Amino acid sequence: MSASREKKDRQGVASQGLTQKQLKEAKEAQAAKRKTIAYWIGGIVILVLVAALLIWSSGFFQRRITAATVGGENLSVGEMQYYYSSVRNNELYYQQLYSQYGITVVSDPYVVYDSSSEEGDSQIYNTETNQTYAEHFRESALDSAKQDIALANAAKEAGYSLSSNGKSDMQDSLKELKSQIKTNGWSSLSAYLKRAYGKYVNESVYTACVERNTLASEYKTHKQDSLTYTTSQLEDYEKENPALLQSYDYRYAYISGTPETKTDENGNTVDATDEEKAAATGLAKTKADALVKGVEAAEVSKRSDTFNSLVVDAVGETSSYADPDNNLQSGILGNTLSQNGTPYFDWLSAAERKEGDITSITSGSGYYVVLFLKSELNDTATVDVRHILIKAEAPVDDEATADVDESKGTPTQEALDAAKTKAQALLDEFNALPDDKRTAEAFGKLANENSEDTGSNTTGGLYRYVGEGEMVPEFDAWIFDSARKSGDTGLVSNVAEGSSYYGYHVMYFVGQDGPKWHEVAEDALKDKDMTAWTDSTLEPYTAAWTDAGTSNVNG
Repeated sequence: MSASREKKDRQGVASQGLTQKQLKEAKEAQAAKRKTIAYWIGGIVILVLVAALLIWSSGFFQRRITAATVGGENLSVGEMQYYYSSVRNNELYYQQLYSQYGITVVSDPYVVYDSSSEEGDSQIYNTETNQTYAEHFRESALDSAKQDIALANAAKEAGYSLSSNGKSDMQDSLKELKSQIKTNGWSSLSAYLKRAYGKYVNESVYTACVERNTLASEYKTHKQDSLTYTTSQLEDYEKENPALLQSYDYRYAYISGTPETKTDENGNTVDATDEEKAAATGLAKTKADALVKGVEAAEVSKRSDTFNSLVVDAVGETSSYADPDNNLQSGILGNTLSQNGTPYFDWLSAAERKEGDITSITSGSGYYVVLFLKSELNDTATVDVRHILIKAEAPVDDEATADVDESKGTPTQEALDAAKTKAQALLDEFNALPDDKRTAEAFGKLANENSEDTGSNTTGGLYRYVGEGEMVPEFDAWIFDSARKSGDTGLVSNVAEGSSYYGYHVMYFVGQDGPKWHEVAEDALKDKDMTAWTDSTLEPYTAAWTDAGTSNVNG
């Protein structure tokens, strides 16, 4: 400090009448104040750091980091964790489900997921590319997100919004999920979601993703339902694809060529040798050839019975194929056989095929033996009908009787009467409309708003191509009444003991439709056109993971 400045300060202090002692005390007080402020600032900094650490640990920031981009839209870590876990849980569920029946859903070069492996999702999925399960799940998750976003955006562009039923179903599903979570001992929905989908998926992320998926799915169904085809288009399809529209009757059996399972002295399964595998396959072929020759030796009219007599020797008495009711396939559509990749479909659908033909066809390590009975174009008459289902309230399950589910029993008479009253009121409401307003579309609106049939309450209660015998007896009798005509309405009950549901149907008869094979042709054309539409809708969308996404999203 300069001499002049120090002098000036002393003069200032003197003018305030402060003594040297007071000056010292004032300086000490100022120092203490500065120290206190420093402590406060330090404490605040620590609190902020602790809070930030807690928030970071909770995943608050991470779940909001952009994990992927789809068509210019950023998806958070939370959203992509939802998609990742959804495809992961779904795929592993089916792998485990089918493995219980000895069925492997993946084959070389793909490897079944080993849930006991410490590697988790890092284990190899594809041995040719060395792609891990984590990479496979991320790839599938990105595809799922891309489809949901593209279709949801297409819905919005078309002015289509989630239906009231769609919203209601979402709310009911969430309510049921919360109920199940509570029943199974979870502390909260958040705790369950973290376990089922990952720590970055909370309720808001979950509901947003489910709503997007529901809108995408609902709009795709709406788009498909809007497709129509002329009789000429259906007939052209039949001429081009006759085998797919035929219905087939045949008997069949699969003769396994897999060696019997053996275990060592410790009970561990021992793999069969190549020689044992070859011997088992050879034995299966011998049995298949014997069955074919035995049936061929019989007259054509007796070959079905002969098959049932001889098949027991080929498959054993305990095999389901030894039962005549189980080895008989009736009215199986060619389109179904084709889509399922049935090994013997080409043989079965050959133009030269005739009654009594029989063959054996290799499949895996064994052989299918197939006896052709007949094929025909299903020209059964069909009708179109709309309905509104009002269910009677089910009985309440008594938790004290663990071995009995009372909710699946017959409703009380009071519940049945209440359902009938509601159904009758809806019928009266519709019939009270002026003639020009009492249309199929008006009935459809009532159905969408009131029906409890989830299979038709987003399509105006409409069922097309209904063949005789496909519905419950009372429903079936009403729609196939010879006096039935377009525009007829009525009330049909379903209260028979042992029914899968109880309640009343408010009916609206639309009219006659084409033969049953028209439905198959129409469905095939819709599949083709919907595939083209979906591909064109997805085509402009590019999708990619970010580095933050691949490092934060996992199983």
